[in-house]
Amino acid sequence: MAATGFFGGQRYRIVWTAVVGFLLLAGAGAAVLLISPTTCLMTFVMGAGTVGSVYLSAGLADGRPGRQVARQVAKWSLRSGALALALCGYVVTAGWTTIALVVAVAATSPYVVKHLWTPASTVEQYSDEELCLAWCLSTTALESAGSADERLAITATRLSYLDELERRQPESFTAWMETTPGPAADPSDFFVRTDHHTSPE
Repeated sequence: MAATGFFGGQRYRIVWTAVVGFLLLAGAGAAVLLISPTTCLMTFVMGAGTVGSVYLSAGLADGRPGRQVARQVAKWSLRSGALALALCGYVVTAGWTTIALVVAVAATSPYVVKHLWTPASTVEQYSDEELCLAWCLSTTALESAGSADERLAITATRLSYLDELERRQPESFTAWMETTPGPAADPSDFFVRTDHHTSPE
């Protein structure tokens, strides 16, 4: 079972967010010190207004609750306004080097690291024992998930574990299901007898 490690986990996301937050504050501070207040205000409003209008339109088109849309618009408007202000600050102080900074931040983002830099591992590559362990660990991960998107992703992964267990040992899977197992039930007693794992060609 491939370990996600630091670069694929929650700690990396926290560290990356903290670093980006510091960079935003530094850039925005430079903009406030070196650019006129009127220009700073216009930059912030343009950045916030552009992204905020996009989230407002998308939220209304999807029929989401008004309160949820308002929260999303406020959150992303503030972030985008701060980003626009920080970029101006870096352009004034660092010039074209700002492009390299933006590329570096994007390339090290948790999403990019997870999908491009972290070695891929699929459930087909797990042994039976590893697959059962992954199922048990995913229960803890689901309970500690911090957002709805994270819970959906973990739930989808758990379903892939079930599908793989059923594919490998349908009779054992049926026997396990007949016990009406709970979300945290360990399937090892039913599956970890003989390793039916075969590596895909």
